[in-house]
Amino acid sequence: MKWMNMPLVISLALLLAGCALTPEQKAERAAKKLRAEQALQIQLAKQCDAETAELLHAQFNPPLSPRSVQEQQAFEARYVEKVNNPVFQACYKLALDNYKAQEELRYMRLHYNDDFHFPFGFSRFCYSCW
Repeated sequence: MKWMNMPLVISLALLLAGCALTPEQKAERAAKKLRAEQALQIQLAKQCDAETAELLHAQFNPPLSPRSVQEQQAFEARYVEKVNNPVFQACYKLALDNYKAQEELRYMRLHYNDDFHFPFGFSRFCYSCW
């Protein structure tokens, strides 16, 4: 009996090992998630101030040729000044709240009928019987 279960155990182990993520895939997913978050931050900043959005983009994607010390200090000072502006922060907070509300509405629209369905397409109520 034991020898009959052995192919099942081996095939299950191979199946699970084949589905495991490699470190490269994990790093790729993390980088993709980070790029998506940064793109969202830039998109929300564009709604408030285009120059601050450009500074955010430059902060997230530094130039290939390194800046000089004076240029880097000037960039950082301008970046901190623009990002710490109370008007920008209030506008950004409103844009973020609006984005969250839109995502919640989208989720609710997609999953509106999920409470009334069982798996495999069976419905809790039989509307055709009424």
